Amino acid sequence: MADLTQLTGDYAASWLPWIMIPMVFYILPFPVFALLFLWIERMTVEEEN
Repeated sequence: MADLTQLTGDYAASWLPWIMIPMVFYILPFPVFALLFLWIERMTVEEEN
């Protein structure tokens, strides 16, 4: 296993999956649901007019 000070070659992105797990499951849902909510609200406002 590579040390953080020796990230070269094949091990350069070995930390990437560990960063992506919390991003996909903890951070990404908030903007996705916010955009979905805004889209649904926009559609209901357009239907009322």
